[in-house]
Amino acid sequence: MTEPQKAVAIIALAVIAVGWFNWRMWRRFKLANAKRAGWTVADFDAMLAAAGVSSVVAEKVRDLVACFYGKGVAPHPDDDFRGFLGADETEVADIAATGCAELGFDRPDADDVPPLHDLRDLAVYLESVVSRCT
Repeated sequence: MTEPQKAVAIIALAVIAVGWFNWRMWRRFKLANAKRAGWTVADFDAMLAAAGVSSVVAEKVRDLVACFYGKGVAPHPDDDFRGFLGADETEVADIAATGCAELGFDRPDADDVPPLHDLRDLAVYLESVVSRCT
């Protein structure tokens, strides 16, 4: 195989990988939208309120994760960061630290943020920061 053929093969594989990833994400969000027909932001806020989370923190969590959802898809407290949203631990810690800063508190180091598995964990963590600092 010549050098130009190798380059074309690598580019073709990269295009296929990107296409597969995008198709997988589109399919995941399409399924989530279908499963959540009628699910609203108010339902999200109500589930977090039942866990002792204030409306201010619930709104902040929605703002922090809005980039992971398609237009018109409301988040669910049980959405897993790694499995559903595809975020790694570093990204989750950064989201939590950004939430603390946007709520008006000191931005914690990534090592100081406990393991957060889903949106409910994030909301409860941010609520604990608010409660601890007020």
